[in-house]
Order: sequence, then C-alpha cells, then structure tokens
Amino acid sequence: MSIVLYSNESGKIAQRLQKIIKGLRPEDRMEFFQKIDLLIERLRKPRGDMNIAVLLSTNRADLLEILSIKDLFEDIRTILILPDRDDETIARGHRLRPRFITFVDSDFKDVGAVLHKMLGNDYPTGNNQAHHKQ
Repeated sequence: MSIVLYSNESGKIAQRLQKIIKGLRPEDRMEFFQKIDLLIERLRKPRGDMNIAVLLSTNRADLLEILSIKDLFEDIRTILILPDRDDETIARGHRLRPRFITFVDSDFKDVGAVLHKMLGNDYPTGNNQAHHKQ
C-alpha cells in the first residue's frame, strides 16, 4: 500500500505531518504533492497500490479546491486535515466522506494512529515492550 499526501504548504505543519507518515511508511511508498493540478494528474493515472490519501487543508480556499476534485478520491480511503473547527468547515469536509477528520492545530499523532490501523503496521507509541501471545 502506498500513501498520497497533499498539502499546498511546505512549512512546519506539512513537515510535522510528513514526519509522522514517514515513521509508518518508507519514502518510496509515499507520494507528496504541493500543487492541486499535479495531484489531479496523478489521481487520473493508474493507481497501482495507492489507496490512502492524507489531505492537508491549511485554509478554506484550499479545502474548496480539494472538494472540487472529490470524485477522484472515490476509491481511496482519505484522512482530511481541516484548517479550523468552524461548523461550516467541518460540514464541507464531510462532503469528501473521509475515514478520519482532524485539524491543523493537532500534533498529528491521531493521524499516525489511524494510518497505523489502515496499514496494519505497528505504530510507534513510545511503549517499547513487546507483546507476545502465550
């Protein structure tokens, strides 16, 4: 499985998110897009094993751009990161039918936990004890 990450910004927020995702998936299994037109182009190509998209929207205009291509995410499990907690923003985000919604002011550990579950990997939780069946 591979992951598509979209964020039109490359600052600290996107870097924090990339760090979480890289901890779960090697870089060669992740595609990062900063321009919506490049994301559209990629989503129109054969997807192979790409079936998860993490969409970071840092403002409402960006959210509207993402929503304008929602049909391209029809067969892709999505995690949506919204710019604010306004009821209207949240309602718009739900139009994308994401598996999970969070916000840019989070630490993205919740995104890591959801991705862990989607990928079936062991997500580093800070607890290094091994769990064995007896």
